Amino acid sequence: MKLRKMTAIFAAAAMVFSLAACGAKDTASDDGTKKDTEAETMIVDKENKEITMLCEVNGTYFTEPTRHGIVYAEGSNGEKAVLRGLADEKEFYQALLDIGATAGDNLTDEDMKAGPDNGKAVEGDKLNVFVKWEGQDEIPFADIIKCSEGEYEMDIRFGGNIESAKKHNTGCVLCLDSCATGITSDATWPTGTTQNEVAKFYGDDSVLPEDGTQVTVIFRLAE
Repeated sequence: MKLRKMTAIFAAAAMVFSLAACGAKDTASDDGTKKDTEAETMIVDKENKEITMLCEVNGTYFTEPTRHGIVYAEGSNGEKAVLRGLADEKEFYQALLDIGATAGDNLTDEDMKAGPDNGKAVEGDKLNVFVKWEGQDEIPFADIIKCSEGEYEMDIRFGGNIESAKKHNTGCVLCLDSCATGITSDATWPTGTTQNEVAKFYGDDSVLPEDGTQVTVIFRLAE
């Protein structure tokens, strides 16, 4: 009788352990799935020559000027942009190559020392950039930026600058004036624009959602 009791106890204990192990495996699997989903911060659509990137609004730049449109959150300039990018700028560079974009690679660190009237414009394939968020269909990226010089149209180019990006690790994805480190930047405004205060740029709080809101930025290779 004692032997049967002990056998039953061991069997029950084994079953409990087995169920606990299964439960732990399922939880780990669920966590893993969640992490995989959360990690999808950038999607590359080669067929449509389009890249989408998740970003977050940084409300600091509703009132403070910045030359940074999007910077990867883990970069040294991660807190200096209108939008914190949630994807690595170096992976973004490769994604642009993957959709067939050609980099300009025409700017150097020396060009960034330009005065207010001798700056140089970034070159490279043109990109049409849009942004959207919950409750808001996509709108031009220019619509979320306030410029001290009034309304303007952006001319975003694939500047390239991968070696500079690796060297400086700033995280710069999209700069609001021509830049020798940003993967993309605006050819409308030559180097020297912001440091010489030719123009100042802000996030437009009358358009953008509140600080910390997640938004999606779409980069399309212009035809």
